Amino acid sequence: MRALVLWLLMVLLMPRYNNYQDNAGFPMRSDTDSVYIEGDSLIGLRIQGEFLQYINGNVRLIYGETQVTADHAIRNPARQTTSFMGNAVLTNTPDTLRADTLYYDEELEIGRALGNVYIFDDVMSTRSTTGIHYVAERRTEFPRGLVIRDSTTTLTGETGTYWTEDKIADLAGNVEMISEGIRLVADSLIHYRRFSISLARGRVRHLTVSEDDSTWVVGERIEYNSDDSLSIVRGNSLFWHTEYDSVSVDTLLIRTDVLRIQEQQSDSYLQADGQVQIWTSSLAAVADSMTYYRAQDDLYESIWLYGNPSIWTSNVQLTGDTVKVVMKDGIMDSLFLWGNAFMAQEDSLTGRINQIKGRNLVSVAGKDSVRTFMVSPNAEAVYFTRNGDDSPDGVLMASGDEIHMQFQGNSLQTLVFSTDVQGTRYPETGLPKEINLDGLQWDPTRKPAKEQLIHVFPLWIPGKNYETPG
Repeated sequence: MRALVLWLLMVLLMPRYNNYQDNAGFPMRSDTDSVYIEGDSLIGLRIQGEFLQYINGNVRLIYGETQVTADHAIRNPARQTTSFMGNAVLTNTPDTLRADTLYYDEELEIGRALGNVYIFDDVMSTRSTTGIHYVAERRTEFPRGLVIRDSTTTLTGETGTYWTEDKIADLAGNVEMISEGIRLVADSLIHYRRFSISLARGRVRHLTVSEDDSTWVVGERIEYNSDDSLSIVRGNSLFWHTEYDSVSVDTLLIRTDVLRIQEQQSDSYLQADGQVQIWTSSLAAVADSMTYYRAQDDLYESIWLYGNPSIWTSNVQLTGDTVKVVMKDGIMDSLFLWGNAFMAQEDSLTGRINQIKGRNLVSVAGKDSVRTFMVSPNAEAVYFTRNGDDSPDGVLMASGDEIHMQFQGNSLQTLVFSTDVQGTRYPETGLPKEINLDGLQWDPTRKPAKEQLIHVFPLWIPGKNYETPG
């Protein structure tokens, strides 16, 4: 029996072959590699000068730590290549690759898979129509699209590479990631499964949706950590948050250079740095940087502005060193300015600028569009007056420790000075040459508009079913 096995081994390795057929499993051995192949039947044929082995039924090839099984196989012993057909399965623990057809190069340890390609480990699976699997590198390339899934995340792309040992996916071309309520679309994306971190580049859009709100984040790059619910957005970034109820839609827009967003169970935080622009239905603002906080129950939101902040609400412009805005139901409820507070309002009839300044300013909203302002200490005011015919009739220039004002809509109802009041009223015919207070920065062209903030990026892709903000 031993002589028969040795004879068969010599026949299989001979440089000159005769046609033969064998209905048993068989071992093979080369100078540098050890290969074991078995099947229900074997046919050896010389075709166009090359000897080929046709193995049918329950085919199994073992090459080092790699095993391939299939219904049928054609092997070229000289080239050390095998084509597996029908339910081909390549296993290199813990990786498994399945395909309709697999071409395997034993020397290079490369498997080229075609048709219903499926590679998986203990928690991840990848599907495609074609794949190239590099056994030694534990890497698979997918040149014609792929879908990657694990217990929390689904990734799709037009091309991609997956490293099974390092658990890294690199996708390109209309990439989409869906993970625990997050939908992220980009030109390319690298996903690190070990760390639950994704790095997306190129026209990135990040969407979260619930029953009563939605949030879009757009930028050139996004770093997303799903474990910490943290997103860092870079490059012309846009944050678009919309809340819905039965009667209204509230919108918050923030455009900046860099956004840092963290969603938690009880609340949400956002930090913006670099050329910050803000728009809501009740105010607009610009600043060098900002922080934003929203309670999960949506009872209130707060916005802090730093670095030359300016705020516009109705026809009033407010500036100061530091600004805090508190909003309820999407409407500004209260506002605080600390350091070099300045309030400017344009007279709609004459275009003149009413001005009030002081160290600090507090504004509180009341009922029926009533808003109260208090400026202190070291308050100063320039206010242009009108007569009974609503015609300009002069200017009041005054100072005091405090100034209290009350507006209804855009109209000033009361203006009250308190403590150490000094002032002069000039008639229309005797206006002084220098009226403006020191620190006036009136520039309505800086006021952000909704259309201005959203025009850079499309917020949906044709052919994709994405909800768009209100």
